Order: sequence, then structure tokens, then C-alpha cells
Amino acid sequence: MSVFKESFFEASFKTIEEFESAEIAAKTNPSENAELKITDIKLDKSVIKTNKEESNDGKEQQSIEKI
Repeated sequence: MSVFKESFFEASFKTIEEFESAEIAAKTNPSENAELKITDIKLDKSVIKTNKEESNDGKEQQSIEKI
């Protein structure tokens, strides 16, 4: 039997881009060319899941264990 581990993170980051004017900067969303700096990353939770197991009545179920 194999298991899967899913981890969920919260991240804070900032982007830095240079524009020719404040008007252009205000109208523009961050682009692919923006410099990205991660300022904080935090593990929120992890969940370990087994592959689908057979229950006593023959129906499939999935067991989950939170860490």
C-alpha cells in the first residue's frame, strides 16, 4: 500500500517592477518580468492519505490522517 502526503503552505511575497510613470504602474498588474521575492513561508498543515482501501462491506473508502 502506498500513501500520499499533501502539504499546504501560506506564503507572503512581493513583486518589484519598474515603470516609466505612476499612471502606467497603477493600471498594470504584475507581469512575467516582475522580480518576485518571497518574504515569508509557513507550513499550514500536512495530510497523509492512503490509496483507496476496502471497508468491511466492500465499499471503497479513503482514510485520512492529519499531522
